[in-house]
Amino acid sequence: MHTHKFDEMLILVVIIVLDLALGTFPLGSNFSNIGGFTSGFLLGFVILTRRQHHWLNLNKSNTSQKQESYQYALRIISFVLLSVGLVDGGVLFFKGVDLNDYCSWCHYITCAPPSCKPGYISCEDYQIGNKLNVTCLNNGRSGVFSLSNRNPDEQAEELCYRLCGK
Repeated sequence: MHTHKFDEMLILVVIIVLDLALGTFPLGSNFSNIGGFTSGFLLGFVILTRRQHHWLNLNKSNTSQKQESYQYALRIISFVLLSVGLVDGGVLFFKGVDLNDYCSWCHYITCAPPSCKPGYISCEDYQIGNKLNVTCLNNGRSGVFSLSNRNPDEQAEELCYRLCGK
């Protein structure tokens, strides 16, 4: 069916590597890339499994039946894994559970240096008059603060630490 199997597999591997590399940039998420890859892989077994017709033509023994049973078992296992994963993921998402609290190394999946360093925080701020709007990019918390006569940059850094919980 495929004449250039090595080339097609190489293209798929390059696409996977690029997706994972792009997922380490800010506002990217390798968790979504990994989840999509896993779901697509399992869904491929559920939907795209087909009978091996060349076995039927070459060998009339029970080989075609074994292949069919194997595919049937893969289809059921993939469907169960996919269903459990989607239901569990949906429940955890709607409960607002942050799995990074339960996994000490998971933050390395979606970060690129220097943002992977423990304790690294990043904030976005802008000033309108004597009001300073600060948003922590690590957790999404934001706040509007009144500025005092101190240096606005020092105040923004202090507020950033306070919002990010460090």
